[in-house]
Amino acid sequence: MNCFRFGRLQSVKAAQAGRNLYIRFVCQPGDAMGMNMVSKGSEKALQKLTELNEDLEIVALSGNYCVDKKPSAINW
Repeated sequence: MNCFRFGRLQSVKAAQAGRNLYIRFVCQPGDAMGMNMVSKGSEKALQKLTELNEDLEIVALSGNYCVDKKPSAINW
């Protein structure tokens, strides 16, 4: 078992639907429960993307693609 105190980004996956891009950040939460840490980290990553691309507009941080606390085949 890999023990670490802070969360780590494992991978980033993206899915496009029309003009929308859904980005899925896959993380290991470390010692924390995880969702608050992942939400804050994801928000910072999206802020950096908007700094690099002024045409980018963030519509929502979570659009049910995260399936937090819900069963979903996407997590299998």
